[in-house]
Amino acid sequence: MVLTGYWRDDMPAALRADVLADWCDELEDWPVESIKAALRKHRRENPNRKPNPGHIVALLKEAWGKRNAPVVAAALAAPVEAPKERVSDEARRAIMAEIGLRDPFAVNKMPRSEAAE
Repeated sequence: MVLTGYWRDDMPAALRADVLADWCDELEDWPVESIKAALRKHRRENPNRKPNPGHIVALLKEAWGKRNAPVVAAALAAPVEAPKERVSDEARRAIMAEIGLRDPFAVNKMPRSEAAE
């Protein structure tokens, strides 16, 4: 039945019902207006060919991709981080002193011996 996606006028009623059910299963996730637009597009571009559900789904996906490409591209792009606020040297020293830590960037001055002078 799946290979009978192309309907014919002389189909038995049971087979026609199965084909229509297959079409419905394939297209159920798409809005009716989008399906109508895809069917019209197929008819305009392929006037001598009857579509099957795969043709219409391909047209629907193509249209969805074109319509939503900017949104998808934005979602896939790396997030832009806000610039980080730099702490001034003075604020860093105050924070270190407040929590009781030695400033690792402080310059250690050795007491000068009188002999070295």
